[in-house]
Amino acid sequence: MSLLAAFLGALLALPAQPAPPGVQAEHAAMPGASDIFQGLFRHLEPHAVLGLWLGGEPGFEVLSRYPPVAEGQAAALDSHGHRRAFQSRDELQAAYQARFGGGHGVLITNTTTVQWLAGLVLVVLALLAARSARRQAGEVPRGRAFHLLESIVLFVRDDMVGAVMGRDRGRIFVPFFLTQFFFILFMNLFGLIWLPTVGGLSITGTATANVMVTAGLALTTLFVIHASGIREHGFVGHWKNFIPHGLPWFVLPIMIPVEVIGMLVKPIALTVRLAANMTAGHLVMLSFFGLVYLFGLVGLPALAMAAAIACLELFVCFVQAYIFTYLSIVFVGASVHPEH
Repeated sequence: MSLLAAFLGALLALPAQPAPPGVQAEHAAMPGASDIFQGLFRHLEPHAVLGLWLGGEPGFEVLSRYPPVAEGQAAALDSHGHRRAFQSRDELQAAYQARFGGGHGVLITNTTTVQWLAGLVLVVLALLAARSARRQAGEVPRGRAFHLLESIVLFVRDDMVGAVMGRDRGRIFVPFFLTQFFFILFMNLFGLIWLPTVGGLSITGTATANVMVTAGLALTTLFVIHASGIREHGFVGHWKNFIPHGLPWFVLPIMIPVEVIGMLVKPIALTVRLAANMTAGHLVMLSFFGLVYLFGLVGLPALAMAAAIACLELFVCFVQAYIFTYLSIVFVGASVHPEH
């Protein structure tokens, strides 16, 4: 990213050649470099897909993502000239509270729909794999898709969970970590897949580039860390394991705050690592697209760089799912096996 920033800065700092007055006026009306890149980067922000209303007069109703427009008034537009959608749940609530006589509005964003799609794909994949395994019980597994899925499952089970927690003690955690790995992987991949809009709605996006999504995943890991530790060592024994045995009493005032901070740093590290890495790759691709828009035909070679970054992002999708899951395994394993 630092190299990309230096490259952009060098290009934007190049002196411009003087142009005729007419051309200067035309360029003055065009958006500047800052406007171009800010507009592109805005595509990484969550946007509304639809609204739901619960309670009040309708009981339940599906709403448009756009605020209602009174007759004879023009709809509000965003900086791109598109109709402005709801930006928050508070806007949705204020727009329909009086009309429906109470109730609660729920704003569904593209990050939510991507999580739904990833969960749906995960469930369907698990059901198909289970059906295929039952059909081929006692036989040599057939099919490339089944072999690919089996190799990933065995890798997570043996080389990740088994290697860190031990095969016997780690077996109970394999379903959780498999679910975590595939769920993150599918959300990452949906960030690279373009799907046609449905009724003018774009339902895809990079959910794992949203800190709130990665924070939810990290809190799930934090819950499993403490739940597994309490299950293995008891409530008191689990919290006692945070303090090394045989530590002098006068060191406790220092060690206890350090251990508490370390416990909180783990989910924060998981949250920031995944969100930052998934955001960085998309920022690089959008930056190259911005160069094409900014420099015209001169910037066309940047499309090749954007394509290369997209291929690299495909690899990053798998790597980030692996890293998040592996760190979660290490943290849970340390809770179950504090002596290690």
